[in-house]
Amino acid sequence: MTDLQLYILVAIPLVGILANTGLFLHISSRVDRLAERMDARLDLLMGKVVEVDNRLTRVEERMGIR
Repeated sequence: MTDLQLYILVAIPLVGILANTGLFLHISSRVDRLAERMDARLDLLMGKVVEVDNRLTRVEERMGIR
């Protein structure tokens, strides 16, 4: 086996490993940002649910249901 063949044999998997690592880090950062956005929207939705629940409670109290 010549030196060039050895370098090629080592270089190709090494480039693949580095490329996959970079891709994983990129996808991981995007998923983190997506999770943050989803958490913010969930918080907003929960605030709306609490608001609707409070309004419903007031309506029920006015109508004498509770």
